[in-house]
Amino acid sequence: MKATADRFRWIRTLFVRCAAPLALAGMGLSLWMPCVLHGEDPDAGPTDARTTQAQRDFFEAKIRPILKEHCWECHARDSQSVKGGLLLDSRQAVLRGGDSGPAAMVGKLTDSLIISAIHYNELQMPPQSRLPPSSVALLEKWVGMGLPWGATVESSTPELDKDGIVDSAQIAAGKNFWSLQPLSTVELPPVSDTHWPRTRIDYFVLAGLDDAGLRPAMEADKRALIRRLSFDLVGLPPTWKEVECFSADQSSTSYEQLVERLLASPGYGQRWGRHWLDVVRYAEDHPNGALPPRYPHLYRDWVVGALNVDLPYDEFLSRQLAADQMEGLPLEELAALGFLGLSPTYLIDEKFSKEVVESIKADEWEDKVDVVTRGLLGLTVACARCHDHKYDPITSADYYALAGVMASTQLVETPTVPLSPEDRDNISGLTEQLRFHETRYESRYKQRQGLIKDGEPDIYRYDKEILESASEIQRIKSLLPDNYESIPRVNAVRDAAEHVNPESYVIRELVSPEAKFWRTVEYTAGKARDLPIHIRGSVTNLGEPIPRRYISVLSTGSPLPFRHGSGRRELAEAIVGQSRHLTGRVIVNRVWGWHFGSHLVGTPSNFGALGDRPSHPELLDDLTLRFVEQGWSLKQLHREIVLSATYRQSSRFDEASYLIDPANAHYWRMNSRRLEVEAWRDAMLQVSGGLDANSGGESFDVDDLGQSRRTLYAKTSRQVAATLLKLFDFPQLTRHAESRSVTTTPLQQLYFMNSPFVLRHAEMTRDAHVDVSCWESSVMSCYHAILQREPSELELQSAREFVGLATGADRETAWLMLVQSLLTSNEFLFVE
Repeated sequence: MKATADRFRWIRTLFVRCAAPLALAGMGLSLWMPCVLHGEDPDAGPTDARTTQAQRDFFEAKIRPILKEHCWECHARDSQSVKGGLLLDSRQAVLRGGDSGPAAMVGKLTDSLIISAIHYNELQMPPQSRLPPSSVALLEKWVGMGLPWGATVESSTPELDKDGIVDSAQIAAGKNFWSLQPLSTVELPPVSDTHWPRTRIDYFVLAGLDDAGLRPAMEADKRALIRRLSFDLVGLPPTWKEVECFSADQSSTSYEQLVERLLASPGYGQRWGRHWLDVVRYAEDHPNGALPPRYPHLYRDWVVGALNVDLPYDEFLSRQLAADQMEGLPLEELAALGFLGLSPTYLIDEKFSKEVVESIKADEWEDKVDVVTRGLLGLTVACARCHDHKYDPITSADYYALAGVMASTQLVETPTVPLSPEDRDNISGLTEQLRFHETRYESRYKQRQGLIKDGEPDIYRYDKEILESASEIQRIKSLLPDNYESIPRVNAVRDAAEHVNPESYVIRELVSPEAKFWRTVEYTAGKARDLPIHIRGSVTNLGEPIPRRYISVLSTGSPLPFRHGSGRRELAEAIVGQSRHLTGRVIVNRVWGWHFGSHLVGTPSNFGALGDRPSHPELLDDLTLRFVEQGWSLKQLHREIVLSATYRQSSRFDEASYLIDPANAHYWRMNSRRLEVEAWRDAMLQVSGGLDANSGGESFDVDDLGQSRRTLYAKTSRQVAATLLKLFDFPQLTRHAESRSVTTTPLQQLYFMNSPFVLRHAEMTRDAHVDVSCWESSVMSCYHAILQREPSELELQSAREFVGLATGADRETAWLMLVQSLLTSNEFLFVE
């Protein structure tokens, strides 16, 4: 009993010292941490009026149009006669309800009158006719999410007008909005201490601190700085030897030399490539079983390589949109087109109606418009798919002008060998057709085999379709080069007008064996198409065609139609040209947030009226102006940020400062940040000696214990996320992710305690650093490898007491528990 009590005392001491968020196996001690949910998942509904940006976007894009078209005529404050005492024009009104009681119960579909009414049960709404099934499904999802509503807009940015109609005067006025203003030179503000600033950044931060009556924290110690820099720039902890050398180096340039070494490391591109892949929702499959891409890793590897050579950001964006239309590029650069070439696509069954197929394609266009505009420009242009934007001067015509670019862009596999543009385009198109027919052939053959097994006599239709696809496969192969299979290819895009073929629905009804096979979706290579406005987002209610062009409010004068193919090259030129002030602000704000854990603009993908205003507007503009004028160098941007006194501050808590600024909006200290799952797993691999430093190549299954490559190279799925990634806040990949959520859940605690991965690497770390015959040097070695510091006298004494209580095989277990507790401690999991 005494031995057990002593073990409890040692574990308690270790928790106090390291704040480990786990329960140690066999010790009966647990640390329960509340579940704190943040983030942008629209399926995680609010319990009150507070909503995330993604939930607000969902309401504006999907729910508001339904309510406006079908409900508000009779159930809004400006209705001529409010029916049944029910208002549906605010969240509070929906919850309050009318004469029959609350219209909806948060998260409870069966108890919500509005759901019962749209299903035409006792109440029948709308009374004229049923809502289409798609609208019913959206309203059910909305109630299940917790009834998120649009944001409460500041009085200075009211709705454009009651009907949400954007006119030319509002577009002209919108060009004066803060985020759309041209960049200009900013004078450094006066500060109270001219000795503190190290870069221009610090003058703006210190001026804000002065105004708030705050003082900056002292500079962090060298161990904290090298650990912070290593995780920030390469995503790995420093070794103990690196910490020792840096701490011992008293030269005035030791910190600068460390920064340069890390920026030159291949790990830099791997770390920052992962950040970019979040923005572009990179994944290696499609949401609902559509044929997956075959070479997605080549885009990921291109991103890593481009960042490592510090490709200028304007060129970095341009190649991802239009590398195939830029002269003089090496053929390997076509991999950059994976930005669009890996976009989510949805399985289209030949049984789907024409309207359903058109709706699916419209959803795919919306995704591409959204990732380009929110990801690169910080504007929610996709909110104008069903109506003019309610808060920003963006019209439905603007949206469909960009959607036309996407409707003129086909996802293909493109050869990366020297070919004429015509031959490359021809092979790309034929490859796409071949994959379609090979998949169709395999599917129909399996279905036919199933019918034979079940004794189904009517298999004529499958025989016919199998023969059709087999014939097409042979025809297409005859048109491809003999060495086709050995030609290297990448997932890319080409210009081709996409449209649903109405003839396919006529031919499908024929039963003649001679009937020609038709594909539901057809592409016309080298052509483009202008889309008509889909009134209220309906594919059956079409307005005037809109020429492909740039967004009006971002254009100088009236936007000119795109003239070259799909318009992707012209779109890229506009984003990094006439919109460089906005494009620059967006990426500078993202980089700042990835370094500090909080953004200068708190809504990094919304620089519009519903977005946050910058906390330090002069700093954002000053930093962006130099970023753009000095060649769009991301490494130079990192360099200036991490060399600043602001970045070098300690994260030590100060109660007086906290009472003035609890959110640290003025940056009076450095934020303490938890490692993302990739950095945590990679750090675990490195300290255990099991990290495979090889880069690039096809992806691996991260749940496979035998895999030791960096987590960047793990497979990422839009259908079924890997257990480890899903557990530790990896973003959903069906849409653009502006930031990572941070949750703390009991399942995470159990993973730290029981997972084979943690136990395996705890054993590897123990075997590498523990000599059971010499407890003191072993404890020192474990602390050096895992926490990159010396243990305190109390930690040494506690470890000696704990390990010394065990004998024989129990001592091996005791050492394992000690190592595991260090590997899962907050000190290991957090960057100070």
